[in-house]
Amino acid sequence: MSEHWIDLASGHRLWSRRIEGGPGLPLLLLHGGPGAGNDYLEPLAALAEDRPVIFYDQLGCGRSDRPDDPALWTIGRFADEVAEVRAALGLERCHILGQSWGGWLLVEYLLRRPPGVASAVLASTSASI
Repeated sequence: MSEHWIDLASGHRLWSRRIEGGPGLPLLLLHGGPGAGNDYLEPLAALAEDRPVIFYDQLGCGRSDRPDDPALWTIGRFADEVAEVRAALGLERCHILGQSWGGWLLVEYLLRRPPGVASAVLASTSASI
């Protein structure tokens, strides 16, 4: 297990943790919220038996920076953040799981057609409101 700080282009920092595991493609987890941290996803660490599992706290959440700038709270900016996280952690090819708000974020990110996403899992994500 290793913890990392990711420096965003905006100058803010995100906390992340990688649990090393089996030879499978890494799994990047996008937590719910917005405003929640990744802690409740801890049981998914068991998947590291088959592959590395990467947790991170989105901007404004958990251990990551908590700026007080309403202009930052857009789904587009959060999708940019996913791209920056992948680049910073070298996740050229990976699986991504989005839970609740993280699922909405994952859909927004996938609409950009990012390369290297082997699969996407939407967990407890509504299709619309």
